[in-house]
Amino acid sequence: PLTLIKDDKAQPSKRIMEHEQAMSIVQMLESVTEQGGTAKAAAIDGYRVAGKTGTSRRINPDGGYYSDQYRNVFAGIAPASNPRLVGVMLIEDPRGQIYAGLTVAPVFHNVMKEALRLYNVPLDKPLKTEN
Repeated sequence: PLTLIKDDKAQPSKRIMEHEQAMSIVQMLESVTEQGGTAKAAAIDGYRVAGKTGTSRRINPDGGYYSDQYRNVFAGIAPASNPRLVGVMLIEDPRGQIYAGLTVAPVFHNVMKEALRLYNVPLDKPLKTEN
């Protein structure tokens, strides 16, 4: 089970979805980081990356939503073939661009690429070669 608190005693887990169903969803989320997806900037050479972008307008405390302020999020996993790391990045009120694929996906790319290197996670996809 997911927890944010370190506990020396292992908690019992319960499968809520069949492995095949979960991996089918992961494959769908991979398309987000591939050609034609909304977050190609999150892709990492040598790894299959799966994720989801989110772009929303920020809530105005006086009611409704701001028309010119946004919240961008990207949640992703790598490597998609055997998920080892999960990352969620959020940018509050980005400047210049407003879409998560252009603002926060590159941040995810940089952070996850370094984490995969530091944890020595094996590649799960061939590296791109220059022709």
